[in-house]
Formats: sequence, structure tokens, C-alpha cells
Amino acid sequence: MNRSNSSSVQYGVPQTGKQALRREPAGRRCAFPACETVLSTYNTSPTCWVHTTATPRHPLAPSTNPIR
Repeated sequence: MNRSNSSSVQYGVPQTGKQALRREPAGRRCAFPACETVLSTYNTSPTCWVHTTATPRHPLAPSTNPIR
């Protein structure tokens, strides 16, 4: 029972199985030695924000994020 309004906000129970977006397992820790940060299930990186190397890009460059 997923309904949506004109601004594409979905209502109802979250989708499961093949319709759901892939997420990382819960309880993962940052791969940096001695860092105890628990990573979000939405964070696909093996490290936390503090230990992720910055990737500079021009502010007007197209987004590399395929999901909008």
C-alpha cells in the first residue's frame, strides 16, 4: 500500500525484498585502525566521514550520484 502525493513522497510500509534499495549491514565499524565509529547502513564507504579521503570536484560538475 504505497501511495504518493504530487511531490512524490511515498506513504505506507517500507518496501522489502527486491523492491527495496540495497543497504549495508547494521553494526559495521570504520576500517581505520582504532576508530570505533559505527557506520550507517546508508554509508557504502568502509570508513567514517573523518577518515574518508576528500575527492575535490568542481561545484558545477554533474552529480556522480545516480539516485536523485
